[in-house]
Amino acid sequence: MASFYRTRPAGEEDIFFIRALELDPANQYVHAWDETTHRDKMAEPTYRYLIAENAEGKAIGFAILNYNSPNRLEWKRIVVARRSDGIGTAFMRDVLSQFTADPVLEVIWLDVYAQNDRARHVYRSLGFQEVREDRETVPGETLVIMEYTPSPKHQ
Repeated sequence: MASFYRTRPAGEEDIFFIRALELDPANQYVHAWDETTHRDKMAEPTYRYLIAENAEGKAIGFAILNYNSPNRLEWKRIVVARRSDGIGTAFMRDVLSQFTADPVLEVIWLDVYAQNDRARHVYRSLGFQEVREDRETVPGETLVIMEYTPSPKHQ
């Protein structure tokens, strides 16, 4: 079984896996970067690349996040190799728990294609709220901007 076990930081050795998932025709809503772009983004201090692993240590998904500012984190991508068995939701919960521990973080946000009902449902179930639409970033498409506000930090 390929269930989610843990999250670890990604390295350059994971780029082939990341690109394979990005380019998989089943991931129609996922934008793909070339290898050089991934290497460059991994080297940027604001980007966080994460890998979901199963209990055997096999990569089963990835996420890319970017601090747009010290208190705003953009969830750029989350992709898992298998759908409908809870891997993506478990992976997202784990990532959210890691980042919401940051006392400076005020919001995690993402955009999702309006017609991607499955993803919107998952994001809402995790506490993301739909806050507005974007009709300019991807010509001919509507993106829904969703935000997750971590609980207030207790001192």
